[in-house]
This record gives sequence, C-alpha cells and structure tokens, in this order.
Amino acid sequence: MGRFLPSQMKQWTGGTIVREPRHEDDTDRFYSGISKDTRTLQAGEAYVALRGDHFDGHRFLAEAVRRGAGLLVVEKDEPLVKKWIRDVEAGDVGGPDLLLVDDTWKAYQNLAAGYRKMLSCSVVAVTGSVGKTTTRNMICNMVQSQLMSEQSAGNLNNEIGLSDTLLSTDPETQVLVTEVAMDRPGEIEQLSNIARPDISIITNIGFSHAEYLGTMRNILEEKTSVIRGMKENGLLFLNGDDPLLEEWYVRESPSVPVWFVSSKENVSRLERDGSPVFWWEDLVIDKNGTSFLACSNLAPDEQWEISLPVAGEHYVNTSLFGLAVAYALGLDMNEAARSAAKFTNIGSRQKLLHLGAITVLDDAYNASPESFGSALEAVDIQAEECRRILVLGGMRELGRYTKGVHETAARQALANNFNRIILIGTETEYTKNKLMQTAEGRNVFAGWYTTVDDAMPRILQEVENGDFVLLKASRYYHLERVTEALQNKFLAAEARTEE
Repeated sequence: MGRFLPSQMKQWTGGTIVREPRHEDDTDRFYSGISKDTRTLQAGEAYVALRGDHFDGHRFLAEAVRRGAGLLVVEKDEPLVKKWIRDVEAGDVGGPDLLLVDDTWKAYQNLAAGYRKMLSCSVVAVTGSVGKTTTRNMICNMVQSQLMSEQSAGNLNNEIGLSDTLLSTDPETQVLVTEVAMDRPGEIEQLSNIARPDISIITNIGFSHAEYLGTMRNILEEKTSVIRGMKENGLLFLNGDDPLLEEWYVRESPSVPVWFVSSKENVSRLERDGSPVFWWEDLVIDKNGTSFLACSNLAPDEQWEISLPVAGEHYVNTSLFGLAVAYALGLDMNEAARSAAKFTNIGSRQKLLHLGAITVLDDAYNASPESFGSALEAVDIQAEECRRILVLGGMRELGRYTKGVHETAARQALANNFNRIILIGTETEYTKNKLMQTAEGRNVFAGWYTTVDDAMPRILQEVENGDFVLLKASRYYHLERVTEALQNKFLAAEARTEE
C-alpha cells in the first residue's frame, strides 16, 4: 500500500491540515491508506467523511478514531467539525490529524487524481456502451502473466468507484486496467482527468444510457471524451467495425494516435492513412469455445492463435483489444495469446451453468440491444436440440428507443426458436404486445410479470428436464434469483435421484 504524506494530501485537495501540538514538527508522519468506510478502515489510514443523500460520514468520526485513523478528512463548514478542531488543537483527541476541505466528495477524487500521478504503472481505461467489463477482464488476463497487473473490482467504474480503485493500487503494480462508465453527461471526461489513461479503449457506441443522453450522437460525444484526460503520449484503441466511431475518427482527426481492431473486410479502409489495425481470420465458434488467428499490420509476418473457452463472436474484438494492449506494452505476443485460454467471465455474464437436468445461460448482469443479440448468438451455439426457454427482463435507460428495442426483442426471440417466453418488467410490455400480434408469438408466450418474484412460480412451472434457459435483463430486475431458484429445484432433484 502507498504512503500518503500530509503535505501531499494538503496539496492535492487544497485543504488545511490541523494537528495536535505534539505532532506539528513530526516530519516522519504519514498515512498508510485512504478509506471512506469505518467498517473496513485500518489503523493508520486516513478516513474521508463523505456525505450523500442518505448518509453522512461525519457522524462516524468517533468510530474512525476508535479504529485508529491517522487523519480525518472533513468539511470545514460542517458543524460537527468545529468541536473536533478545538479538541485537536488542544491535544485532547489522542491521535489523528484533520484535513479541512470544502467538499469531501471532490477531495476524495482529488486524492485519487493526485495519487495517480505518483503511480508509475500504465493505466488502461475501457469505456463503451457494452462489453466494458469483459474487455477489462480479458486485457488483465492477457498481460498478468508478464506484468504485475490489477483491474477494477466489480463495477467500480464511476467517479467514486474509480477513485477507490486508484487509491487501493499497489505502488509496485505495472498495469492497472480500469473501467470508465457514466450516469450523466460529462462524467467520462471527469473520470479520464482522474485516471489520466496511457491507453483508452472504446468498445462500441450503442444504446446504453440513451435515456440520459438522448441520441446516439450524444452517446458518441460522451464516450469519445475519454481522450480529454489522457497522457500526451497515450494511445486510443477503437472498434473499427463501429460506423459511428470510424466516422468520428475521420471527422475529428483526434490528436492522440489511434489503433483499430476490426473484422478482415474493414482492414484496408482503416489502414488507408497508416493506422495500425488488429483483425481476425479463420474464425471458428462452437460449443467448446471460440478460436481464430489474430493478425496486425504492425507485425505482418506474424499471426497469433487465440483459443477461448467461451463461445461468441463478441469475444473476438475483446481478445483483439487485449492483444493490442499487450503489443503496445511490448510484451511477448505468443504468451499473451496463450493466456486467452484461461479467460473466464465475471459475474452473471454469459455464464453457462449445468444445473442437474437443465442448462442455464445466466446473462442477467445487464442488458442492451447489443448484448441481447450476443446472448441469442450464444444460445444458438450452445442449446442445439434442447427446448429453449427465454426469461427476459426489461432493458432500462433506453429513453425514446425503449418501445422499438423491446418490440425488436420479440421478433428476435421468435427467430431464435424459443419454445416459451416469460417477460418481466414494464418495458417488456412492448415485447408482450408484439408477441400477441402473431399466432406463433401467442403460442410461445408464457406470461408477463412486473417483478421477478411475481414471475418465479410460472418460471419454475415452465422449466422442465432437458431445457436450455436464457436469463437476460437489466440488473434492476434481479434475475440472479431465478438462477438460485432453478439451482435449488433441479440440483435438489438430481441429488434425490442419486440417492
């Protein structure tokens, strides 16, 4: 863990240090880490008292002191703080210093940005509408056998999550792979300014957050703003199969050098001005996984064999981004390519589960039109002759696109030969209405429910031995509960059979 000096923290935040008289000339004083949660605070760390709509960290200052905090980062105008200032100045607290700031949220981000400048690692920032977490995980998987690597935990991809990630990074780390997402316009640029990426990746421009940004153009503007905080000698990697990203590149001529990943048919167009391109050839996707040859005009005499244990065309560009990062970092490319064989998905992302007599493709972590399409592709590869069940929850944050996307989902589900379709959430009422327009749709429709708990009895009634079940929804709908319920039913049945 890092060593945080009082002088650094004062400089990064523009705050004021208040100390007990006995510590005023202590030049060896430092804090071993920075925490915003007294439940995980370690002795000697600085505690930042964040304030939100439903909580106020200033109310836990006494607990922070009890746990051995070396510094309390507090808002100078908070009434509770006035007594702390008096007690510290009088030497009555028995330990921690105070750092007085205007806004602890802003201070926390400034601390992360300041510490980032002290880190010697290469920072890779992954953004885009879908595939961020899978790409982040793939990159880390490909480089970690050659360099000491870390990646964001879970979905720590907003201004507080990214700050958490940076502040917990080991000083010895050589590569930090972060994920950059947004809840509102302007956030990605702000995150980029905190992370100062050496390499930024934009996976694609899709419908995610259309509710807040309105149009695909606005989404494009938001995602590409990641370049504004990049280091001067940075690299930007783009999905060359995404027409909006290619158009933006041609129109804007970004000052940062750009590398592309793409399918073979787009290579000649993308490299017309000398741009480096990574592409795939000889793609094979089956039940056992995805394999292809990776190529690049940076190394025209070489090809790298990729064999992934997961099936789906969307994993191809993910792997190419990983290889491009490995190349940019000067790594052994054959070793990086071999590492792809160890890739595993994180969380409920196309996780294939064999639960007794049924198979479940749990892809309930999140949902967008793009990720729904890739989930259907995976079902086609994996389900073979099984009876197919779709449990579809609403895809949220689509704004004006909500109706069209959920009507399209009905057509896609019918085209993919689902035998039964169970719908959850207000958004999927559009899907239900579309299904009701045809005899085929009415035949496979098995119910529409507002919550997963309401739907559960019907799901358990519909799923039979030998079925292949796809779970797909925005996280809001908690479809992981369906996995648990199916597991309890079918694994328990298998156990009884074995007895």
